[in-house]
Formats: sequence, C-alpha cells, structure tokens
Amino acid sequence: MQQIVESVYMLCSLLFILALGGLSQHESSRKGNFFGIISMTLAIGSTFLLDEFNSNFVYFIPAFSLGGLIGLTLALKVEMIMMPQMVAALHSFVGIAATLVGYSKYLHENELNEAMGIIEKSETFVGVFMGAITFTGSVVAFAKLQGLISGIPLLICGRGRHMLNIVSLILIFGLGYLFLFAEDETLAFQSLMAMTGISFFVGWHLVMAIGGADMPVVVSMLNSYSGWTTSASGFLLQNNLLIITGALVGSSGAILSYIMCRAMNRSFFSVIMGGFGQGTTMGPVNIGDGVQTPIKCQDFVAELVKAKSVVIVPGYGMAVARAQHDVGELADVLRKMGKEVHFCIHPVAGRLPGHMNVLLAEANVPYNIVMEMSEINKDFPHTDISMIIGANDIVNPDAQENPNSPIAGMPVCEVWKSKMVCVFKRGSGTGYAGIENPLFVKPNTRMFFGSADKSIKDILGELKGKAGDNGPAVKEVKKEEVVESEADDGVYPDPQMIIGVPKEVLQGERRVAITPKMVRKFRKSGFEVIIEKGAGEAAGFWDSEYEKYGAKINRTDRVWRKADIILKVRKPSFNAELNQNEQDLLENVKLLVCYVYPAQDLSYVDNLAKRYPKLTIAAMDCVPRITRAQKLDSLSSMANVAGYRAVVEAFNIFQKCPKAQITAAGKLPPAKVFIIGCGVAGLAAIGYCRNFGCIVKAFDTRSAAREQAESLGAEFVEVQLKEEGQGVGGYAKEMSDEFKRAQDQLTKDIARVSDIVITTALIPGKPAPKLIKEEVVRVMRPGSVIVDMAAEMGGNCELTEPGNAITDPQSGVVIIGYTDLVSRMAPQSSELFANNLWHLLDELGGASKFHINMKDEIVNNMVVANAGEVTWIPLDKRPPPPPPQAKPAAAPQAAPVFHAAQPLEDASHKSFIQEYSWLLNIALLATVFLSIGYSADVEFLGFFLIFILAIVIGYMVIWNVTPALHTPLMSVTNAISGIIVIGAMLELTPASEDVKFDEGSALGFTSLFFASINVVGGFVVTYRMLEMFRKK
Repeated sequence: MQQIVESVYMLCSLLFILALGGLSQHESSRKGNFFGIISMTLAIGSTFLLDEFNSNFVYFIPAFSLGGLIGLTLALKVEMIMMPQMVAALHSFVGIAATLVGYSKYLHENELNEAMGIIEKSETFVGVFMGAITFTGSVVAFAKLQGLISGIPLLICGRGRHMLNIVSLILIFGLGYLFLFAEDETLAFQSLMAMTGISFFVGWHLVMAIGGADMPVVVSMLNSYSGWTTSASGFLLQNNLLIITGALVGSSGAILSYIMCRAMNRSFFSVIMGGFGQGTTMGPVNIGDGVQTPIKCQDFVAELVKAKSVVIVPGYGMAVARAQHDVGELADVLRKMGKEVHFCIHPVAGRLPGHMNVLLAEANVPYNIVMEMSEINKDFPHTDISMIIGANDIVNPDAQENPNSPIAGMPVCEVWKSKMVCVFKRGSGTGYAGIENPLFVKPNTRMFFGSADKSIKDILGELKGKAGDNGPAVKEVKKEEVVESEADDGVYPDPQMIIGVPKEVLQGERRVAITPKMVRKFRKSGFEVIIEKGAGEAAGFWDSEYEKYGAKINRTDRVWRKADIILKVRKPSFNAELNQNEQDLLENVKLLVCYVYPAQDLSYVDNLAKRYPKLTIAAMDCVPRITRAQKLDSLSSMANVAGYRAVVEAFNIFQKCPKAQITAAGKLPPAKVFIIGCGVAGLAAIGYCRNFGCIVKAFDTRSAAREQAESLGAEFVEVQLKEEGQGVGGYAKEMSDEFKRAQDQLTKDIARVSDIVITTALIPGKPAPKLIKEEVVRVMRPGSVIVDMAAEMGGNCELTEPGNAITDPQSGVVIIGYTDLVSRMAPQSSELFANNLWHLLDELGGASKFHINMKDEIVNNMVVANAGEVTWIPLDKRPPPPPPQAKPAAAPQAAPVFHAAQPLEDASHKSFIQEYSWLLNIALLATVFLSIGYSADVEFLGFFLIFILAIVIGYMVIWNVTPALHTPLMSVTNAISGIIVIGAMLELTPASEDVKFDEGSALGFTSLFFASINVVGGFVVTYRMLEMFRKK
C-alpha cells in the first residue's frame, strides 16, 4: 500500500507542476487551477490509505469540514481589492500549521520513547523556526494591509534594530544547539519552546520594520517562507510530496520577490532590513517652483474626444476608491468611440504582484488590452493622453532624471512622454513612499482632483453626452471641494495639547480659524479645542455648533491663558473689548499660527521673539511653493475664493449680461474681461468669467502662466519686449522700466475696449505695483468696472481707495477696492483655512508627537521666529531658482546612471573575481553539497536531491508565468502549500494505543483545521479570479 501511495504522490507532484505551468497563459490558467484541485484531492485521498492515518476520520472530517467551510466563505466573500489581505492571512495559516506539525511529531516520538536523531531534530528545528516566522510575519502583514496598524516602519532602537535581530538569531541557534544535543529531553523541549517564542518575535519585528511601500515584496516573501516551511515539514515526515510542493511554492515566492525588488530597483536584503517609506531622506527634487495645473471635467472630456490613443495607468488609489468598474466602463465607451485604449501595469502597482490585473479583470476589461510596463513604455511618445488613476511613485520621472531621489534607477511608466498627462488624485500630496513627484508640475500635465470613482463617473456622464448617449449631468469638481470625509466614529484620544481660537479683532475680518465641523479632526489628532465666546458668529458659526462637536467655549483671557497653541487668521493686535493688546497675552503660548507677513514688518516678529523666547511663530503666508506643502497653502485657497468673489462683485456693479444672447429685440454682446495677474486668484477669476460666457484676456509677466491661462479659455496677451518675470518662491518679480512702459501701453490698449478689469498683481514684501494709471481709467467706457484685488497693499490702480468702491467722476468707471473679499465669503473661507491649519498641525506630528523640526523644508519656511530668534529669511536674500534650461543640459549626463539597461562593460577591465564568479559559485555549491553528504545519511540525501530538483523545476516554471497572473499564482501556491494538511493527517494518530487522543493528536487536529482553510480558500479564490479574465 505504501508503494501505491508513493506513486500517487509522484503523480500529484507532476500535477502541481502542471498547475503552476498552466498559469503561464490566460488561456490555460483555468486548466492549471483544475490540475491543482485534482492533485490536492488525490493527495488527501491516497493519504487515507496509509497506516499512519489509522482511519482517523472521526477527527479528520470535522477539522477539514470546519476549516474548509471557513476557507470557502472567505474566498466567496472577499472583494478583489482585499486580495492582498486574503493572501497574507492564508500565509499565516500555513505557518502555524507547520509549526504545530513539528511539535506534534516531536511529542509523538517522545511518547514512543524513540529519541529523534540529529537529522530529525534539525528538520524539526527548521520547520518550527520557519513556521513561527511565517505566522507572525503574515499576521503583521495582514494587519498593515487591513489598516489595523500603521504602515509606517516600526524601528525599534533605530539602526540598533539590526543588532536586535542578530542577537535574536544567535539566541535561536544557541537554543537550537541545546535542542539538538541535550540529553535531557525536558531541557530539549524547553529549548524548542524558547526558540519558538523568539522566532515569533523575529517574524513580528522583521515585518513591523518594513514600510507600506514594500508590501508587494513582503507578501511574496512570506509566500516563499510558507513554501520552505512546508518543505521542512516534508523532511521531518519523510514525505516526498511535501518536499516537492514546498520547494515549488518557495521558489515561486522567491522569484516574485526578486521581480518586485527589481521593479523598485532595490535589493531583497534592503527590503528585509526595513525602514523604507518612513520619511525618506533625499536630495533636491526636480520640481523647482512649479505649480500644479488643475483641469475641469468638461475640458478634459473635450481632450478625450479629440484624442486618438489613450493609455490608462492604474494604481492602488483606484483600488481604494473602488473605481475599477467605472474605469472599465470608461475604457469600453472610449473604444466604442473608435479610440485606441490600453492599460499600462507596473509590477508593483497595488499591494500584490498582479493586483491591478485582477481588479481590471473584475471590471470586465479584456486582458488583451492590458499591457505590462515593459511592453508599452515605447508607445508613450505616440500617445495622445495618459490617464494616471491613483498612481504616484510608479510614474515619477525622478527615477530616471534625479540621482538624489530614493527611487533613482527604478523602472517607471514613462507617461510624461505623452502629449498630455492627466493625473487623478484625491489631493496634491506625495505617494505611499512619501516622495515628491515632478510629473505633477510638468507643462503637459493636468491635475484632476477628487475621488477617483466620482471623477470617472463625472467624465463618463459628460462623455456619454458627447457621444449622444444622454449621460447624467456633470458636476464640476474643483480642488477646493476635495475635503476629507466627515465620517466620525465618536472615539477620540485623551487630549495632550490645547488649541485656543480667539475672536478676530481686526475691523472687517469675519473669518475664524476653526469651524465647528473641523473641531472633530483636531480632537482626533489629540487636541482639546477652546473657542472664544462668539468667535465664529461673524462667519455664521454659533457657539452651540462648536459645543456640539466637542469644543469648549470660554472667555477671551482664559483662551489665551490655557492654550498651548493659538490659531488665528490675523496676527495679534489691539483688542478694544479688553482694552489690551493681544501681544500681551502670549505668556503661556508655545505656538502661534496666523498670517504674519514678515516682509512688511519684520520688527513685529523680532519684538515678539525677544519678548517670548519660548514662543514659536508660524506664518501661514510663508508656506513654500512645493507639491508637498499645497495642502497647507492657505494663500492659494484664499486666493481662489477671492478670485470668485471679485467676479461676483464686478457683475454686481456692471449693468449688462455677461453672456452673449440673441433675443427678438436684437443681439446682446458678451462682456469683455481683462485679468492682470495669472496667479491662483487670477486663474480662478478666468475660470468663473469663462463659465459666465465672457470673453477673457489675461496678462502676466511670468511666461509659465500662459499655458495655465489658455487652458482655462483665456486669450493670453504679451508685451513684445521679452523679459522673464518669474521671481523667488513662484511669485512675480519687479520688472525693468522699459518693460513697464511697454506694459502700460498694452494695458491702456486692452482696457479701452474692456468692460471689466480685474487686477491681482502683488510682490511679497513690497507695495502693490501701479499697473493701471489714471490715464488708463480715463480711456475706459462709462459703466466699466475695475476690481483691484491688491487694494490692501495700496492697489494696482492709482485711483483705488482701499476698502471702498468709488466712481471716477470724469470717466464714470467704478473702481472696487474692497480689502475683505475673502471675508465676504467667511463660512467657506474659514472652512478652507481651518483645513490648512489642521494639515499643518498634522505635519508637526499632531498632539502626541508634536515637534518643531526646523530641518523640514515646510517648517523651516513657515516658522518665522523660534527660541527667541527671528528665523525668517527675506526673499531677496534667498538663492534664486535654477534657470529653466539647466535641467535639460544635465539630463544627458544623468541618464546613463539610471537607464534600466546598463551599457556592457569592456571585458578587459573586469577583475579576476568578476570574470570567474561563476566558477567560484560552483565551487561554493560543491563545498556545501559535500558537507551535507559527509554528515547526512543516504535517505536524507535522496530527499535533498528531490528538494533541489524541485527548486530548479519551480524556477523554470514560475519564470514563464505571465505577470498579469501573478496574483492568481500567489493564491494557487497558497492553496498548494496547504499540502501540509497531509502532515497534519499523519499526526492525528496518538503515540500510544492506550489512548484515543493525546497532546500530539490535538496539535495535529488544530494544524489540519488551519491547513484546510488554505486548501479550500486558495483554490476557490483562484477560480474566482481566473473566471474574471476574458478576451474581447
């Protein structure tokens, strides 16, 4: 009977190889999974015939049935976006099952008074060691992927964690020595238990130290561990099928880990050492002072209609938004419109190898239009539009262009070579690895802000309308509308710091630093919020609303006295109600955050710094113009609101229709608007005027503003005299006298025929430049309107009266000089400002990890006073931005360093070791095998030979698996590694005939339960995935 079972086991091994080989192509993948199911069924069925099983069906049936039912339920209910978590959980079941089998075998041998030999003990040691590491490592991976614990690396003792791992391994092998050679079996068992506990710790510590950016490698690495664990159990039980199957699974995981590491240009060793993604130290990033350019839904759809070829690059953000079905429908609509559509898949997109392929298959995307990065990169220069949906680091050009980037040399999707790139993101932050992406500020890139599912739905609605399908109406998505969810579980940490929000005392200021709904977010970050009584009333927020969300209402003096942090809109000034200057109330305050404008009055900052050495002052007007800081940039968010309000105020005065109309009585021409200054406020004004149907002309001294203005539908006008107006920090600089004269003439010519002129020109730290002279106003038509958005700084118009709207008696032109445009929309402005403040405190670590890190670029720019000293540096003393032409000049030198295929080295320059490394490797392997042969018996060598051959076969088979099927490959190898169920079955029989069930049997029963979850769950979920792949 033993010979028959061994023959069946050999057949099962062959079928398992065919199962993995079947995944080499989509067409044969279902057959491969079927081979695996047949093989597992034959393996379990033939094991029933072995004497060691002893017909223990009374234990087998309930354990396998219960575990199989759990596995079936998990496999049928799991969503495809949760597949990484599912795979990690299945890994843990294999690990604990193998560990329990090792203990069960050891206990049974001791019960029979048959002392294990050194070889058997070594096999037990390796199986338990690998199983314990796999179990706890997989549990941690599952928890990180599920969001139960933070994805940030836990670095115990900093770099000393490596020493901690080394000490742990020394202890493990020291205990292993005791286990192998101790004559006292009690001591040996205690050594095994202690070794298991330390192994549990090592598995936990290794994965906890690995950042979320490396999760694809971690999951495939654990897949490999589960295979080696199964092989070790096979050696222990002298079972060829376990040895072969484990080797196949182990080599599969190892190869996938190698593929993932190569895709990230990182070594496997560096991943295991952990720490990546914790806030990476890097050199300067190639984004300069670039500004992200948003795009509207209607404008993007217009581009799609014109395009002939579209490439979609999905990332994990698509999975989080559950947008794969909408993306699949979008691809289908575009193809029906005659567009050439392909998907580009990066090897590490998502949390699992091939994760994006599975999600697209779930959305019925034909697999023949889903291409690997290496296949489609060459086509990007001929692509009209590349759509980046929820991806970031995998499309970062710094991988090829910036030698200081942490991802330098990493293969990436070269989307920036397309004619147009549209990036779909929830916000303007960095990717999972925390690295800035210069793609977002490239001239051909447009940013579509919002949740991916909603954005794609809006595009579909508009696109179907264009295609005549009467799709749903599109609601325009704007960047300022993208705010965090208001969902709240009502659980808040104990407050560790107190935020005080005083009432604004500057005349005309209606805003408040924190709105009621934002109170919850600050409380979630560990802050207690105290609001001065009546602080939000001018913005329409009542004290009862603040109390509803958990804030405390207090009188003025107590707010200042109790607070660690004061959040204000305007800097402290004289409070008439208290008859006291707010500067006198800062004695107990650690951090003051507000608009400071140090360039206008640096002595104000200096006086406060000297008076309160323990006070740190952060200026909301000093946020650097970098991608990572855009979530804090209140000047931009306020300018957007001000731009809208300026248009509203203009048409409130202008007594004509903004849009062209045709009536029975005649035609009405559209309003003509001239906007001077194309910063955030100017661009917002352009957008709203175009929405009103106006004809818009725009001017800016910065050449980079041209494309932004034109993208919003304005006609960009220029002075014939060429002079670049880009200054430090992304702002305009003061121009030459010759340029100013030419600009004055241009302004006069356009203003003469304009109905509305909106000016936004400001240079930080200086009075507003006079761009509209009195003579320009005189040539404008009566009833025309000038909105001077720079009125607070003196105004761009010579006739502006700050704070008032006046009518010039000679020309009849109305000049609006309101200085409170933003405050006239106080509820929305306050909401945006409060959100900016929350992001700032989040950058500072929240309440629990609050820290002023002056080495951080954002903090260093914003903090104007710290530790009794003024830290702000005037803009004119900062180094100027690099010239635009410097980057292309440097590229040819940098490119060879990061090109994926390095030039072949001249053989004459190779050292002896490089030339004959293959020979040294053969010598090393020969030494290892001879050592094993010298110390081991013939039977072990036979098993070892089978093990090596299985690894070689696994290597040859796995390399042929198409990358699109890497996720099904991992799930089917999970199921196959469940073959440990055979080892558990053989341990159900008690050591003594006098008992029906002993400790070893209990461990075997438990191991059988866990392994059966793997077997059923793995094959069923693989079947579900493969059924989704189709060709069309």
